[in-house]
Amino acid sequence: MSDEHISRQEMKALDILQDHLRQVLASVKELRGLFDDWIEKKVGTIDPHIEELGKIEDKANMIKWKILDELSSAETMLHREDFMHLVMTIDEIVDHAEGTGHRFGYLRDWQPDKQSITYIEEMMDALFKMMMTLRESIFVLTQNSENSIKIAREMYELERDIDKIHRKMIKHIYSLDLDHKTLSLVVRFVDHLEDMADIGEQVTDAIRIIAVARKGY
Repeated sequence: MSDEHISRQEMKALDILQDHLRQVLASVKELRGLFDDWIEKKVGTIDPHIEELGKIEDKANMIKWKILDELSSAETMLHREDFMHLVMTIDEIVDHAEGTGHRFGYLRDWQPDKQSITYIEEMMDALFKMMMTLRESIFVLTQNSENSIKIAREMYELERDIDKIHRKMIKHIYSLDLDHKTLSLVVRFVDHLEDMADIGEQVTDAIRIIAVARKGY
């Protein structure tokens, strides 16, 4: 099989992956919408947001299996296993977004202070920027491996920023006068947001593996 044909296989898989990434971005946007409504005490919209996150996850799963089916049929495709790992790791972000939505639901009666709100906003803004950078890195993956690696490095920086905010947020939470149940729920919620950034970093590693391998061909 020619390199040109292999390249077409990669392009087809990455075209479908762009559809998958749109669901990733949709889940993060929906999560932010849930947060904004929660802050504005629109508690009646929380469950619809969580339901929508579930629908987005279902769509993402369907696209994920479509990509994996495409890759499974491309037996001689270069880096096939690496692409499969990339797809599976990206899909975990949508799963975590849906789980984070439920954690919002558990905290619907909590009235966060201004500093807590600021920290959560900063984490979510950095997380969305991270997902946008992820999409850009994958978009250029088959076009210019070196550029893809450079863009992916930005995700490491964003993940470190989220880690710093996460540590500040946890320290702040423990300074508040919260009952044990609320404290536990808030910590788990903030940890879940940080977990999404950690998965983003794992995706970055997967992109770098494919990009570095492609440079050798």
